[in-house]
Amino acid sequence: VDASSAEEYSEVDLNFWEKAASARAQAVVEEHGPYHLFSTVPSRPFFPRGFLWDEGFHLQVVLDWDMDLALEIVSSWFNLMNEDGWIAREQILGPEARSKVPPEFQVQYPHYANPPTLFLVVQAFLTRLNSPSSYSGEPSHYLANPAAGRAFLHMIFPKLKRHFQWFCQTQVGNLTHYQLLGTTINQGYRWRGRTPQHTLTSGLDDYPRPQPPHPEELNVDALSWVGSMVVTLRKISVFLGESEDGKNFSNQETQILASLDQVHWSEPDQAYCDTTIVNRTTPKKACHKGYVSLLPFCLGLMDPTNPHLEAVLELIHDSEELWSPFGVRSLSAKDKYYGAEEDYWRGPVWININYMILELAQGGSRHQSKASKMYRELRLNLVNTVFTSWKDTGFAWEQYNANTGKGQRTQHFTGWTALMVKVLAMPDIPEQSAAHGAGITSGAMDEEGSDIQLYIVAMGIAFFVYSFRRRLIKLWRWIF
Repeated sequence: VDASSAEEYSEVDLNFWEKAASARAQAVVEEHGPYHLFSTVPSRPFFPRGFLWDEGFHLQVVLDWDMDLALEIVSSWFNLMNEDGWIAREQILGPEARSKVPPEFQVQYPHYANPPTLFLVVQAFLTRLNSPSSYSGEPSHYLANPAAGRAFLHMIFPKLKRHFQWFCQTQVGNLTHYQLLGTTINQGYRWRGRTPQHTLTSGLDDYPRPQPPHPEELNVDALSWVGSMVVTLRKISVFLGESEDGKNFSNQETQILASLDQVHWSEPDQAYCDTTIVNRTTPKKACHKGYVSLLPFCLGLMDPTNPHLEAVLELIHDSEELWSPFGVRSLSAKDKYYGAEEDYWRGPVWININYMILELAQGGSRHQSKASKMYRELRLNLVNTVFTSWKDTGFAWEQYNANTGKGQRTQHFTGWTALMVKVLAMPDIPEQSAAHGAGITSGAMDEEGSDIQLYIVAMGIAFFVYSFRRRLIKLWRWIF
């Protein structure tokens, strides 16, 4: 850990990334620990360590299987939080994990954040606590005993608040020049640790950002993650009867939604975008349509009446922008950086974000007809993409090529690609009859809907048979 708290780490000067790099080169690194972490990992052969941003997606699968196990993992992560509220974004613990990480990437920095996906897990637990019948996994002590579930929330709530406060304090943006334009905002954030090439702390490593980096730029995904935390904290406050906290978080949620629209919505681009400062004092949108543009939608910050909802749905479903036959691209095909350089988050299809899109597309809105059509097509596309690649190679992959559908990068990637299990379990939404207008109908599926349903069931069976083919062959020979 670099605990030097160097002044350069505040990143307030022009060319801040150069000064920060110089400070890192001179810093005295400390060994902390020993620590232990109970965690899932993205890929045991290639990434045998805990990733803060990945973990919340991993646990969406575990939650359905064993609620209490998922909460034990959440608790283990928060047990590693320091007194300020910081959790190291990569937990490189033990010789196996260290052997997979170059020394220059092993040092962790207490001003570096990561998308706080564990809040999504706690929010999902709260949903099931309010509706235990929605859970069908292993017997849960917390759901069978509501007092135990409440006690868990009482235990974790102060830790969530401390991490939230640390995030807001360390990733806060400079709003001076935005407020001078008359915008009534007090919520804006940017990822620390940024360079011209990467924003590793955002989780979207090489995703295009404003160039050059500016100490007063604001990142729409950072604000969206703060909004997601606030929603979780507000819901817990209400559940626990913490009225003062609930009021404060509700007010902050309102401010965040206002900032999304006033600072990050680009009317010409019809998308949410990062913003930066040009000519020393003038805010300007830096639009690179893609996953960052979708985060307000994916994190549930756009209610069904949001005036921008239709534009976001159209962006997702536009084959010249993000839509592909294999899933939703990470970056618009029209963007000048599409497929460029490392091409990590510059086009390929990632299952975690596609999963979030499917989750939110099920909600009701005046655009539900459009959302339902997108949901049906995207779900089928993802199943076909992942299964075809699995059939051809025998592996789940880190990402999928948006032009060919082939799995690529890390194989054995049973981290958030395992969310496909939840995609298969999602409901079949029937195609609505034109006579019923907007909204999801509750009638029987029509012929096309039945075909989709049968296809998805077939894919699920095929996944199971292919995954356990050797055991099934042995069982067959043993029986006969």
